[in-house]
This record gives sequence, structure tokens and C-alpha cells, in this order.
Amino acid sequence: MKQLKGHWILFIMFLSALIPAGAEVHFSGELIPEVNLNIPQDGDYDSPLNPENSLAVKDVMFRNEINLKLDESSDTGALNLWIQLGQYPVADMLRGSAAILSEGNPVLTAAVADMASASQAYIYTAEIIRANAAWIPGKNSRLTVGRQSYLTGYGYGWNPVDLANPPKNPTDPSAYVRGVDGLTLQYNPQSWLGIKTYGLLPSEGPGWDYDELLAGMELTLQASALEIQLSGLYGGAEQGDDPYDFYPHAGAAAVFMDIQGVGVYGEGVVRSRSRRNSPDMETGASVLKEKAVYSALLGGEYYFSSGLAAVAEYFYNGEGWDQNQREDYASLPSDLSLYSPLYFARHYALLNLMIPWYARDSSFNLNMIYSPDSQALFVTPSASFNLNYEGTLVSEIGYTGMTSLDDGRKNEAWLSPVKHSIVFNLRYYF
Repeated sequence: MKQLKGHWILFIMFLSALIPAGAEVHFSGELIPEVNLNIPQDGDYDSPLNPENSLAVKDVMFRNEINLKLDESSDTGALNLWIQLGQYPVADMLRGSAAILSEGNPVLTAAVADMASASQAYIYTAEIIRANAAWIPGKNSRLTVGRQSYLTGYGYGWNPVDLANPPKNPTDPSAYVRGVDGLTLQYNPQSWLGIKTYGLLPSEGPGWDYDELLAGMELTLQASALEIQLSGLYGGAEQGDDPYDFYPHAGAAAVFMDIQGVGVYGEGVVRSRSRRNSPDMETGASVLKEKAVYSALLGGEYYFSSGLAAVAEYFYNGEGWDQNQREDYASLPSDLSLYSPLYFARHYALLNLMIPWYARDSSFNLNMIYSPDSQALFVTPSASFNLNYEGTLVSEIGYTGMTSLDDGRKNEAWLSPVKHSIVFNLRYYF
């Protein structure tokens, strides 16, 4: 079958030429040096996923990141380019791969660890987060091509109705997520009606076949205190022998209501099958089950007169594992790709509190997530301080804690090698 390679960058350059020379151009970026202090427990960083610390987790880790953003816009077109430069721990990756592939063989693991230590421990990588161009023929329509965000829904921690984007991190929902390559047409025939249709390329590999093309549609209906979203995704040709399926067919709905100043929202999705494999004790591997799954979210938000903002959510994760599946995985923990914190179990509850300190141009955030079925608790308080009048230099400090309230429930906190860490960073905006 013929395969096509994505030459969308050339198409973006062509579309950008359509933007008038007098268009507004904005160049910005962020420089983020960061230090991560891991807090070891009894047994150091040993866990069922990391026997005898085969991943060579250290107490102190440094990380640097640079985000470069270029935005150009006019009445008839727009261009968005966003490149992220960051460090990747290649030595840790080699150690972890050796530990997994050798099934704990100490000789092979040690050999790869020595080779990794003798080489550069970290490499810098450049990733295109956004790269798209838009044609705006009228105020009610927009055509966008390239790598873009399809994030949708109203949830703070989770978005079950987000059918195209990679899942975000509920402990850090504002973290940057890589976009998806696609072609999008937006049309707003009325002020209360928005229509979005799109075609996507699968993100599993460098190429794709015609029968793997994805197509989606989203309708947004708006009233004075009510908004409704209806969306669907055609996930391409589904085959029973696919080892993974990140884009099954799906239908979703979401609603947001403003009730006396309280924002109440809900989301629900039905997928033709799970995007996540399950452990199989008979074969010792993971399998993709052929049955429909559904997920749902219920939440509320409120802004107090003091400036305090509060968000509470309950998330039912139909793609998560029940107690029996988690016990099966605990006995076969070699497949790290199946370990997904905060998407691991079936039920989660979130409470987020954010309060600004206007006198010091600072803010404080407390995010707590509890899983009633797996008995895992996540606590991530953080604080942000503006260090200059221009607002270009910001200091951030945060703590990430994962606690297993019951190891017998086989939760992600029990599995994780690192359960507690403190992060310091500086963010310079230019």
C-alpha cells in the first residue's frame, strides 16, 4: 500500500506567503533552567517497576528548556511556529531499556549502564510543538493546516471529550502538549453556532496509509449561560490484530452551565475500544480488548471575591484498570508503556485551589487528587513569584508527592520509583 510522507512544512511556507507584509509579527519565548530534588525513601528508588534501581535514578537532576514562539497574523491569514528545545536523559533511557529487555539480567544491565555513563548523559532535542498556517477568507471562517492543538472540553484535570490530543497531565494541566498534524476548517454561521471539521494523521509513526486517515467534527452551541459541545471521531480502519489503537472511533458530548456564578460542567465519551492495552496473565503480554468503553467527568468551579479560585472534579476513567487488572500488572510490571499515572485506575477525585497575592504579584496553587478505588493520593502544591517589575523573570517552587494509602490496591504510587520530589526553576520570558 502506498504511503505518503508529511511535507506540511512546505505547505505552511506557501500559506505564510499569502499573509501581507504589513501583518503583525510577534516573537517570544521562555528560558527555563530547573533543578529537581528527589527525596529517597527506604530502599532508595526501588520499586516493582525499577528493581534494584536499574533506572539509576539520582537525588539531584538538572533540566533546561527553551521555548521559541513566532506568531504572525493579519485580517486574512496567520502563522504559528513553536519549537521546544529540551534535555533528554539518554543514559537513563539506555539503563531502563537494558533492565527491561534483559528481564533483570545484572550482567547486561551493568554493561549498558557503563556504556551510558561513559557517553553524554543527556542530549538536547528540538521538537516542533506547533507549526501551522491559517487562511481567513472571512470573519466567520478559518482554514488551518499543520501541527495544531485540538484541545477541547471544560475539565481542569481531564478532558474525556478531547478525541485528538495526547492526554494532559492532571497534576500540571497547563503544561505544554505537542500538537497533532491536521487540516481544520472552522465556520461560525451564527453567533450561537460553531462548526469545526478536521482531518488528522496518526501520530504512531513517520508515515501513514490512506485507510489510517482520521476525521473528526465538533459542534458548539452557545446561549447566555449555557454551552454545549458535540463531537465525533472516525478513527480510520480498525483491525483486530492491531497491537495498539490510539484513535478508536468515538462520540462525545460536553456541557457547561453558569448557575449563580458557579460554573458546572460535565463531559462524556464512548469509544469503540480502549486506547490502552490490558495485562494478560496467560500470554505474559498486553492485549487490546475488543469492546466499547466510556469515560465521564463532572466538575465545578467558583471564583470567590477574595480572589480564591476553586475547582472540584470527579473523573470516571473507563480505560483504567480494576483491582484484578492492576494485580495482574503488578506481577508483570516489565511493560513500562502501560504505566500511566492518573489514568491508571477507574476513579479519581480532584480539588484545586489557587489564590493570587496581588501585593507581591505572586500566586499559590494546591492540587490534590485521590483515587478511591486504588487508594493513591497525589499532592502538588506550588508557588510562583514575580521577581521584577517587567514580569519577565519568575521564580517557581513546587512539591510533588505520591502516596499509596494501601499497597494491596496496587496503585501507581506503589509502583512509582520516585514518590516525592521538590522542583525549583526560573522562567525568563522574552
